[in-house]
Amino acid sequence: AWAGMGGEGLAADAAWPQVDPALLVEDEVTIAVQVKGKLRDTITVAKGAANDQLEALALASENVQRSIAGAPVRKVIVVPDRLVNIVV
Repeated sequence: AWAGMGGEGLAADAAWPQVDPALLVEDEVTIAVQVKGKLRDTITVAKGAANDQLEALALASENVQRSIAGAPVRKVIVVPDRLVNIVV
């Protein structure tokens, strides 16, 4: 198997792969969307997205709209890169 992948000699003698720190950086985050403190949906957005963009995406979700059921939204609390909480 080792020779089939292009390895030479014993696999135990091969060097460990080099780590590329640039590939370890997360560029997307999954954000929880809550209505009345209960998880209703999750959205995946670019890391560092603006609060108003997160709010708009959360309010556009079908699961959130179903949970709100036409009730007026009193407040939207956004914790950047973590959480959107909608208070009705």
